[in-house]
Amino acid sequence: MLKTSELPSSNKSPNLVELFAKENVNFQQIGMNSGSILSSNKGLEKYTGVFGKAQKFHLLNRALIGFSYKSYKEIENLTFDQTIDLILKPQGNYDLPINDYYDDFSDNKELTSKDVPKGQPWVTSKEWTEDGNQLSNYRISSLKAWMMKQFVNQKTSIHWKLVLMFHNLLVTSIQNGGVAKAAYQYIATLYNGAFGDYKDLILKITLDPEMLMYLNGNQNNKFNPDENYARELQELFTVGKGPNSKYTESDVSEMAKLLTGWYFNYDYGIRMDGEIVSEIAMWNHETSDKQFSEFYGNKKIKGSDTPEGALRELNEAMNMIFATDESAKYICRRIYGFFVNPMIDEQVESNIITPLSKIFKDNNFQIAPVLKALLSSEHFYDTIYYNALIKSPLDFIVGIAKEFDLPLLDNNRVKLPNTENDLYLQYKKFAHFYSVANNLGLNLGDPPNVSGWPAYYQAPAFDLFWINSETIIKRDNYTDALFNWGNWVYYNNSTKTGLQVRVDSADYLARFSKPRDIDVLINELVDRLVGVTISAADKAQIREKIMQGNPNINYWSSAWDNFNNNSTNENRQVIQNRLSNAFGYIFQLGETQMY
Repeated sequence: MLKTSELPSSNKSPNLVELFAKENVNFQQIGMNSGSILSSNKGLEKYTGVFGKAQKFHLLNRALIGFSYKSYKEIENLTFDQTIDLILKPQGNYDLPINDYYDDFSDNKELTSKDVPKGQPWVTSKEWTEDGNQLSNYRISSLKAWMMKQFVNQKTSIHWKLVLMFHNLLVTSIQNGGVAKAAYQYIATLYNGAFGDYKDLILKITLDPEMLMYLNGNQNNKFNPDENYARELQELFTVGKGPNSKYTESDVSEMAKLLTGWYFNYDYGIRMDGEIVSEIAMWNHETSDKQFSEFYGNKKIKGSDTPEGALRELNEAMNMIFATDESAKYICRRIYGFFVNPMIDEQVESNIITPLSKIFKDNNFQIAPVLKALLSSEHFYDTIYYNALIKSPLDFIVGIAKEFDLPLLDNNRVKLPNTENDLYLQYKKFAHFYSVANNLGLNLGDPPNVSGWPAYYQAPAFDLFWINSETIIKRDNYTDALFNWGNWVYYNNSTKTGLQVRVDSADYLARFSKPRDIDVLINELVDRLVGVTISAADKAQIREKIMQGNPNINYWSSAWDNFNNNSTNENRQVIQNRLSNAFGYIFQLGETQMY
């Protein structure tokens, strides 16, 4: 077993806003001023056009985290309705995060297998050992790797993409919270509520231990009410801060009073077994009536001095918030912006957001009917939205991991046997994917602030934030290494041994229809890795990279035949060498960075 005593890297994610500012982009010059937003005039009427490869690629790109051709093959022969039903089918139960990080402290004699039983779920077990050793940081790293594993192994369902959307909307910080059990419970709450009643999800998030930590709910007391969560509940989670969101500062202070007294027992997070449960401390709850503004219909919520009454107050507050038209419109804007286009003009507001919000309210704030209407609409399949957004680091990295599989290799780039069954090695592999996404600007579990990642909300740049002079080089360097010398999953300086991931080009091409025919091969590579038509000049460049200047038409086909007839390491390496530059070129194309 390869061992290291080091924790997974927790390098700070780059500040994408600062990096983008250095680019000095002239938005008017590139046609992105508010008066020239490109949007569709189509509405929510059901799509009746051709449902071919282009439409299916578009749907999969937007509904899943990271595209892979395997998902396309699953829906290739399905009808439109069958495909939408599959995409909107909840994924079901998942395997819990487990103690897979055990070798990270193999040199720590104070931690034993008794403290960390290999392979056992940790989501309800204490995070401090009897000897006072803390496991929280190990488990948070394990949780982030576990989330990446769910993304890479996701079914052809929108379920985990919804979790990511809600994580960006109902933001907490997993790392800063420091309690792994609370962090897991937050993710589980998002997963379990992803398709359901958004009002109920907001109620659960309000009392979620991770949220109580992040936005000072635990500190909110009747003697000095903390307005942090009360403000974000309205400004970011429910009604937004648009021109028609006319809640007042008084509404914020009254909401803060209503939320006083809710807390969770921190000892359940770190020193005791069991799930963390939120409670109300009535001695710390403001029992007076709470008077809200005209925006909320001048609603008065009667105070209470019992736990049941405090919960009744909270439910009344939720009903009051969601009775406003603006709450439904705001959530529909966030859903639309995440899955279609973050830029919303008056035409989209009228044709899409307003009718979508009616569907939302008419269905008691269920998310699934909204998604079905949007993803089934003529508007969604307008070709102006195809390949129109820059891939996030997650879409970029997860797509690569799904498409190429990326087995684990030793120092000599030899595949390690039985690694799929080695919990620790698999943990390191998915922790690596998380680390790469973090290095590109998306720190999974820890958005930069309570508003989420700027690419999803900050006009006018939006998704342009993902790409700058620094991150585009990092993307290029990562893929170059994948197709050539490999990327380290981890490395032990003391033993000079480690693990790598690297694309096995020969194994990958074995999935193709006619890998020995270079022109058919190039078309399939573009189809799978780019997904849209590219220029003849770019195709010629890919061909040149494979042929390496050799005019002999058999230069490639002979190499493939040699490998196909005798798959020695030497013949495999010939395929790798002739394809590595071609793969590198494909991943430098602007079209490959889009979805």
